[in-house]
Amino acid sequence: MNEKFITQTNFNRSLCRDFVNYINLHRQLWLYIAVLILISVLEYANNRSVERVGMFIIVMVTMYFISGYISAFVLAKRNGKFLKIRFYEHHMFVETENKREKVTYDTLNKIVERDKYFYLFFTRNRGAFIIEKAGFAKGSMDEFNEFIKTRLSVKSK
Repeated sequence: MNEKFITQTNFNRSLCRDFVNYINLHRQLWLYIAVLILISVLEYANNRSVERVGMFIIVMVTMYFISGYISAFVLAKRNGKFLKIRFYEHHMFVETENKREKVTYDTLNKIVERDKYFYLFFTRNRGAFIIEKAGFAKGSMDEFNEFIKTRLSVKSK
């Protein structure tokens, strides 16, 4: 066939934890901190109790880390064992244990390169693919990065 690239990502907890940490740090942390500060100020204004505010902050920070752990666990269970993607000129085929689906590049929003992975993000509320750099069966990482960047949607450029 005319595959430009073939990748396979084998899901494990470490991979999922790295992805969840990236999402939490880059998308949710600032909102979480803003809400935490707002509620702490309101609680202090209402009760004038530093102890209650301190306890609230400790509980919320603990919940933040626990929710990250739970999200990584759920992501690992939901994705199955592997994700295989075949990249073609105008689309890609995504294959898991249970499903095979054609995905067009116009749904891509951005690519993020990390030490061991690429994260392919889709347009709003459509999710992301995790691509393991060590999982390239055809093509190189550098060529792949350039290939995908040329196919990102017009909105993200």
